[in-house]
Amino acid sequence: MAPPEDGTPLSLKPFPVSDKKPKNVAEFIARVNAQPGGFRALSAAKLREEAARQARGGAAEVAEDVDMASDDDDGDDDDDDDDDDESHDANDTADPLQARFEVLKNVEIAAQTAMLTLDSVSLLLSKQNPTQASLTLSKQLRDVVGIGSLGSDRLAEPATDQAKDKDQETVALGWTLMEINKTRDSAKAACAFLTDEMESETKYWEDIIGVQANGWSVCKMPQDRHTLGVRVGFSEAIPEFRAMGLVPIRRHEDGSANLDGNLLRLLSQRLIITCERDGQVLGRCALDLSNDEDAALETRVLEARNKLFDEELWHELGREARSLAAYDVNLLGSTLTYDVDGGIKVTMQFLSPDSPLAPDVSSLPVDDTAEAISLTLHILLSYAHRFNELMRKRPLPPHYPRNRGQVATLLRPIIARSMCLRSIESCTRFVGGLVRTLRKAGLDSSFILNTSHQPPPSEASSSARNGGGPHQLPASQLFVRNMLQPADFYVVVNLVPDVTFTIRGRTLLHPITATYYYILPSPSLDQVCPPHRDAYTTMRALSEYLCTATGRLLTEFFLARLPAEDDAWTRNMQGTAIRRTDNSSFQCLFHVGTEESERDDITSDTDDDAALPLPVLSVHANTSVDGKNFARTLTWAGHKDDDDNAPSTSLEQAVKGMTESLSRV
Repeated sequence: MAPPEDGTPLSLKPFPVSDKKPKNVAEFIARVNAQPGGFRALSAAKLREEAARQARGGAAEVAEDVDMASDDDDGDDDDDDDDDDESHDANDTADPLQARFEVLKNVEIAAQTAMLTLDSVSLLLSKQNPTQASLTLSKQLRDVVGIGSLGSDRLAEPATDQAKDKDQETVALGWTLMEINKTRDSAKAACAFLTDEMESETKYWEDIIGVQANGWSVCKMPQDRHTLGVRVGFSEAIPEFRAMGLVPIRRHEDGSANLDGNLLRLLSQRLIITCERDGQVLGRCALDLSNDEDAALETRVLEARNKLFDEELWHELGREARSLAAYDVNLLGSTLTYDVDGGIKVTMQFLSPDSPLAPDVSSLPVDDTAEAISLTLHILLSYAHRFNELMRKRPLPPHYPRNRGQVATLLRPIIARSMCLRSIESCTRFVGGLVRTLRKAGLDSSFILNTSHQPPPSEASSSARNGGGPHQLPASQLFVRNMLQPADFYVVVNLVPDVTFTIRGRTLLHPITATYYYILPSPSLDQVCPPHRDAYTTMRALSEYLCTATGRLLTEFFLARLPAEDDAWTRNMQGTAIRRTDNSSFQCLFHVGTEESERDDITSDTDDDAALPLPVLSVHANTSVDGKNFARTLTWAGHKDDDDNAPSTSLEQAVKGMTESLSRV
């Protein structure tokens, strides 16, 4: 557009309008096809009519409408070069806009065609299936014509060929039979598979029900809800073994149920206890280390429980052994040793079946001792679990910690029990030797040992009165708890007539495992030789007191048997001799000691109570006249039955003869 005459540019340009004439033959053909009838509607009559109409007045206009754009291009070829350049620049400027509108026009045509086609098909289908057709039918068309207003019918049936129809029926029948055979084979295979699955599932669930019927807890695995597991551990175990207590139950292809093999391989070791003396094996508790894969599931569950229990037991033994070094308990690798007196050593080993150190299964003389130790350890660990459960359920003050992490007491009760037995043996050995010596000397001496263990009266009466409350232990646990109480034994001793006293031995577990001896004296003994108010910590200290008390009791006994009118005799300062009041050199000494007191090669501070020598009774009568010493000694030893030097007279006759001879002197 040329600028106006005043030179002011036009700011608003008109919207370009594209040429409506066809640009090429293809567009021309498309326009003709878009008209009603298309090329098929053309005929010679119509063409003659169109030619006549153009001749009557609109020939020029019609010719202009149907001319191609190439006619203008041919006329422009005669123009000069300047006009060609200007036309080329104008076409370059209009091409992008024209292309854009062409694309939009084609898109709009395609969209309208698709919508019309979809509406037509949907309206046609709405008569047979209105629900499905209404999903694609436009709302405007539905409002105008409604649903089901357009239908279609077949005008003429196609020609049929009976031979062809028969062939098609035969082919269809063949395909049907083939599919039926295939379905039958699939059904047979599925039936066989389901039968096998039923048998496998029946076998699997029979094993599961058998395990549950024996009291085992069966539940789903936390990480795998489609897998069942059996709880072989203990809820009150330490966290390391509590997590291992749930074992998965896997189903094999044959339907047999089996425990997870990974855990069983980890728990392949068992606890073996051996009793030795001077390097020679005397007894052994060797449990079954074999893994029978053909055993019942209940048996394998029990075996897994035993393996896990032994694993925890060994762990607890290792923890406790660190605090028992003072009691000759040593832990080295997978071996724990406990030295008992008399050269006996208890060895505990944690071995696997394929270990070269695994012992044989031959029977030995003292296998029952090793079995008893093993059974005791298992019972004590079970009691520790029950005790932890009771402490968890029992109401406690807020400041009292529930999870104290205490070490289970397993070895200490066994050590205390063996120590108590050794104390009873050493005490009865010494007291028996003393009584036997006095009886050999003619005195009516005796002793009675009482080792019965009764629960405290307050506890027994409380249990009988309450009848077992919610926080009361069952009878089995009460029995174990009573066995863990301090072990007491009583020795009632009668050394001389009318003088009886009691020796009470008490073995404590905590804080120090040791045996303490208490003397419960009679009034006469308390007056003659009062015992120490505190306990005697060793048997040697008790033996020294018994020897001293026996000498003083003999002095009082024979001093009382002297004639009442004879007041020339009295006891010495130590109370172990009868002497003349007018002459202190005239005396009859009662000495009760051991053979080691006469030997210099044996120290008196040894702690081996089993090696404590037996007592010996000696009576020494001495006097001094004109510077000459006269002495006589008589000795009785109860442990020497074939002693040729033993006196033939009794102690009473010997004392009577000695006092009379001293009186004559």
